[in-house]
Amino acid sequence: MNIYKVFSDLVTMVKIGVPQNTFETVHLLDIKRSFPSLDCLTREQFDEVRKRTSQLLDFHSKSKLAYQAVDYLGNFISERGFKEIDCFDDSPTKDKKFFYKDPWQKSSMVVVNQGAKPLTEGFRLIISHVDAPCLRVKPRPFHVELPGTVHFYDHLGVRLSTIPHGGVVVPYWMGQQVKVMGYTIDKNRQRREITFPGIVGVNSAHSEAFESILRREFSPENSLEIIVGHSGISGFLETIGINSMDDFVNSRFWAVPTNEMSILNEDSLNLLVGYGHDNRTTAFSAVDAITKVTNQKYSSIVWIVDNEEIFDPAPAGSSGNFLETIFEKMLKSQEKKENRKISVDEKNAFYNKSRLITGDVTFSPYGYDAAETDHRSAAKIGLGTSIEGGDIQGYNPLFIRDLRTLAESTSNKIGVCHQITGQFYSQDEMNLWYSRRPQSSFPGKGVSDSWVAIPCACLHSLVEVICPGDEYATSELYKRFFKSPVSAF
Repeated sequence: MNIYKVFSDLVTMVKIGVPQNTFETVHLLDIKRSFPSLDCLTREQFDEVRKRTSQLLDFHSKSKLAYQAVDYLGNFISERGFKEIDCFDDSPTKDKKFFYKDPWQKSSMVVVNQGAKPLTEGFRLIISHVDAPCLRVKPRPFHVELPGTVHFYDHLGVRLSTIPHGGVVVPYWMGQQVKVMGYTIDKNRQRREITFPGIVGVNSAHSEAFESILRREFSPENSLEIIVGHSGISGFLETIGINSMDDFVNSRFWAVPTNEMSILNEDSLNLLVGYGHDNRTTAFSAVDAITKVTNQKYSSIVWIVDNEEIFDPAPAGSSGNFLETIFEKMLKSQEKKENRKISVDEKNAFYNKSRLITGDVTFSPYGYDAAETDHRSAAKIGLGTSIEGGDIQGYNPLFIRDLRTLAESTSNKIGVCHQITGQFYSQDEMNLWYSRRPQSSFPGKGVSDSWVAIPCACLHSLVEVICPGDEYATSELYKRFFKSPVSAF
């Protein structure tokens, strides 16, 4: 064997570049997506994130609807020393930690952790919502073909007509198994919980018209009916314990997905995926933060609202006066304690001494989203809590600067992992979106505000995605916000 010829052949093979794998760009397979909000944590903090993620999974599994979330959070803070007070109880309270549920639907709440200074010196407020996109069953929803018609045997029984609640993308829901949940009010004015299974019908794939249906805009009215598996209305009503169609009007039902939230990688905790991150997750972060704040100077308040996804109609939404009612109660308690009358000027001025955070998840682009949005301004998953700057909602640059200072502080040996973001809408879409969306009245009262929240991908879908490290960072910044000793900082 000619050793020189063998060596020459080997050199030729190297020059040709004999592939050692399927892809020419095999080196790209080693690129790893980093998650700084997790990478920056100590071992103890990572273990804490693991524990709170388990708590989040439990919260979401039991809180598919707004009033269920309020019930869960009420029990959560009661176990941590907060007392529930009847909204109609006008007697002053001596408790420093308390909460109210709204008297209408029990789907909103105000949580208060009083500080050393009186309310007239200002407050720290976080507003979060706990409703999510779902299907609202109509008050008279029943749809069946009459006997004797040509289509009598073409239907599968009782169908319930629904109304899309808050940003529902119709094709996502077609063909989905759902759980219909809600309650009825009986003649004794008592609420009775009712749950039953259903499925959102879908066109047959063998139908020649199916492709043309997909090409044009889906009609929610025709596409989002729920099949419940009963052949007749009376049998269905009897099964769920309702006497008549008129009594059904005394009920409220929502259809939600049956899928449960899950961690995609148990070891790294990179991604937490499931329905309802927007915005029950950030509401949990805010409530968790207020239970851990002690010896603060200014009163900490979390306002959990319903109906944000349908633009906050009163009374349970943020456009209602629920929080102002609680403020009036707190001011009356202060008057009794100080044995004086608080002037109108003082009542107006205490808003100017206060600060507000909108604690909603914020849009994080994924895949196709990047081509349709200003993804450069949008928050990114894994880079920590998002502090949003911008002038569409009149955010105060000084307040944003001070929030950054809070996040960057290393008084606890480590700062809060955060990112500074902007609105993610294009110039054309931004004006359109904000023009039809009523905003909270609090900035109009002189309260400086900003959006501080968890980045979330696949928004308003059945599989919203967050990073648990971002949730932890958001709750940590909320705690620092509540604890800040500076008025109007």
